[in-house]
Amino acid sequence: RIETVRRLMHRIYDWPIWVSIVTILLLSLLATELGYRYGRSRPVSESARDILSTIRTGTLGLVALLLGFSFAITNSRFNDRSRLVMDEANAIGTCYLRAGLLEEPATTEIRAALRRYLDLRIESYERSLDGEAYLGVTSGMQAALDDLWSSVDQAVRAQRDRAHTAAIVPAANEVIDLAATRLWMRRFHMPPPVVVLLAVCIVICGAMIGHALGESGERHLGLSLGINLLILLVVLVVLDFDRPRRGFIRVDQTPLVELRETMHD
Repeated sequence: RIETVRRLMHRIYDWPIWVSIVTILLLSLLATELGYRYGRSRPVSESARDILSTIRTGTLGLVALLLGFSFAITNSRFNDRSRLVMDEANAIGTCYLRAGLLEEPATTEIRAALRRYLDLRIESYERSLDGEAYLGVTSGMQAALDDLWSSVDQAVRAQRDRAHTAAIVPAANEVIDLAATRLWMRRFHMPPPVVVLLAVCIVICGAMIGHALGESGERHLGLSLGINLLILLVVLVVLDFDRPRRGFIRVDQTPLVELRETMHD
């Protein structure tokens, strides 16, 4: 049962962002309305009102704290993904240049493998939301890396001194290591329980806002809707950072594209 729950929670990342946002918004508005009706139907004394005010303040503070931590974590990971693109471009470019210090046919073979890998690397980003196509591209990328290492291995055996001078082995190693890092970071998201906890806290926060409005006897639709939307906008940015291929904020692939143009000249 625990494993089933985990799988269901991980399916959150298969949803479009707007589905998550709209769901949380509707639940929050519903909780606000229920809180308003409850607060209006049950008047409280002044002493109880002070206690409730303290509880509401604490709840809002908890939501703000969770949003702040979530924003910091996802923003940091987004920056890591962006930096990884530049690191990949530098590693591929360096390996491509060092291959030119070797004798033929090693130079041609290594550079051909790097070109093929780079083409598939860019295509993998473009097709990342198409499951079957992405798996096919990923398999092609691994095959290109295998060809790269095979060519480097043959070059080291045939021309050890030149390979040592060109430092082609560490250059190829870095390309392969960064490819593994990228695959790992693709699966590295904010834990689903944290997303669920954040959604639950927002809904409870909406209920408490509605209860406060019920005590005042007026709905203040603009105020309640504005607060809910403001919180949801922050959640939208958090989820957008955490899903760099699905939302509006995407990792820029320009370094790889520019490198491809240079290598194909």
